[in-house]
Amino acid sequence: MTVTHRRIRTRRGLTRNPGGLLGDQTGVGLNIMAVMTSSLATGVLGFIFWTIAARGYTTAEVGRASALITSATLLATLSNLSIGSLYERFLPVAGGNAPRMIASGRMVIIGAALLLGLGFVLLGPVDSLFMSPWETWLFPLFVAVLGIFAIQDQILIGLGRSRTVATKNISQSTIKLVLVTAFIPIATGFAVFWAWVLPAAVIAAWVGLGAIRRTARSMTGPGTLPRPGEIAQFYAGSLGITAVGVVVPLIVPLVIVARLGTEMNAYFSICWLVVNTAAILLHATSAPFVAKAAEPGADLRSATLRFIALCGGAGVIGCVVLFVTAPWILAIMGPQYADEGTDLIRLMALTLPTVSFVTIYTALARVRRKLRLAVGVQGVFGVIVLCGIVFGADHWGIIGVGYVYLTANVAVVILLLVPGLRLIRQALTPTTTAAELSARTTTP
Repeated sequence: MTVTHRRIRTRRGLTRNPGGLLGDQTGVGLNIMAVMTSSLATGVLGFIFWTIAARGYTTAEVGRASALITSATLLATLSNLSIGSLYERFLPVAGGNAPRMIASGRMVIIGAALLLGLGFVLLGPVDSLFMSPWETWLFPLFVAVLGIFAIQDQILIGLGRSRTVATKNISQSTIKLVLVTAFIPIATGFAVFWAWVLPAAVIAAWVGLGAIRRTARSMTGPGTLPRPGEIAQFYAGSLGITAVGVVVPLIVPLVIVARLGTEMNAYFSICWLVVNTAAILLHATSAPFVAKAAEPGADLRSATLRFIALCGGAGVIGCVVLFVTAPWILAIMGPQYADEGTDLIRLMALTLPTVSFVTIYTALARVRRKLRLAVGVQGVFGVIVLCGIVFGADHWGIIGVGYVYLTANVAVVILLLVPGLRLIRQALTPTTTAAELSARTTTP
């Protein structure tokens, strides 16, 4: 059975099944909800992970662990080289080319992760983060593990296996709770790092040899991939967006450690975890939408409406909930976290509606395969944050980080408002298909 036949069968199943997310005939709503559930559960379990760490380890070791995990995770994301965006957009139409496409991307990611991890241990703040040589040289391997674990989400989404994403990520998040508790007697930040990486290694192997291999091998036919030049142009834009999205959060905790110390970085990291969990939830809505909209004959208008409702609604609700509950969320970690982080979380929560709008625009731009403007505004965001973060930390302390992020997000929305609304209107035209949207040139 070809991948096209499987998707036709899936659509028919959704038509017969009234539980298909309130009559969603495209299936995009069900896929989005599966990925959102994965992101939400992972975020909640991640918060529990750091709660256990905060109560079982010293504040300085929690700060060191958070810097290690943040750096490794962001380097792993950077090592993906935005290949995941190609999987989301083009695996649905790759046909029999899917296994080769997946294998070649995986090898590139492993090589890039090892190089980036090596660069970090050679050029980064080794004395502050690593307590022994073996910790230092294990770091590149851990980056490679996290790189493969991360890319599997986008591979699974491109293969139409969104629900497997939830199983994969929730399993890893649950196991790491057990390990971080078991490693408390070791009492080091690197033990917390081990608890994060070991489950990812085991589950990445299980998913790669199971669900991904089986599904990719079942895809047959020549596929309907666009010309290599169009794919290269799309990839260049996606890579630019990813680079800004990774480099900026990579630098921020290092600046905080340098300017304010590891204890203040512990407070920032918990606040960042809470707000970033909500932001990841919003970003997670885009991948299933892009994969579904890319399919030949997809109902673009229906998929876009479902996507806007879920992404936009989640942004507004997340903003309100975090703003109101910030003190109580942080109090779980301890009174000092609530004292230092409540105002920061509230400031950063105000960015969530803007994140929703940017996510919607960028997803439609990916469907359209025109990312020039999206790359440009991400560059503006990066410049504002990187130029402002040192000034903000020096003058206002940890709350200055919130001021900088809010300013950068508002600036991006102002730049995208008119072209974004125009692109949404085009996608909502009843007769518009993804191919027709790609052919239009009124929006960069």
